Amino acid sequence: MIQVACRLDPVSSPSDWRHFHTLRRDILWTARGRTGYDENHPDDRRPDHHPLLLKCQDGPVGVVRLDDRRDGTGIVRLVAIAPDRRGQGLGRALGAGVEAKARGLNIDTLFVNAVPDAVGFYEAMDWERFCWDTSELVGDAANCVQMRKILRARS
Repeated sequence: MIQVACRLDPVSSPSDWRHFHTLRRDILWTARGRTGYDENHPDDRRPDHHPLLLKCQDGPVGVVRLDDRRDGTGIVRLVAIAPDRRGQGLGRALGAGVEAKARGLNIDTLFVNAVPDAVGFYEAMDWERFCWDTSELVGDAANCVQMRKILRARS
């Protein structure tokens, strides 16, 4: 594994948005044979939703959105690392960054709908299988595995 200096930043500038959408569309839509990607989807701009871009020295390499449910829980959505950068610890860096962001928002439990081939990755990062909302498991998420990670015990 290569150690790379990276940071997870909020998507803010027009350039950030271009990189965010290009990575997400190419990795999660085009490469999977999906169509209909919407760069203007309102979920990306909701006040409690946090689009984030993983930036390394050589540029943006990953994306994620953290949705704050405003009840101490958050949902990790649309995680993607550039294919040519996988296996370098960037997924772990992105995960650590999301957890730090969540803690800063007073989120103590994270949820994710993991695609089946990512379940092992999440389990290695201390996530557990946990059914949190079956209404989420429709459309492209129908075959996902619901998981959670408790960041800190609720008081």
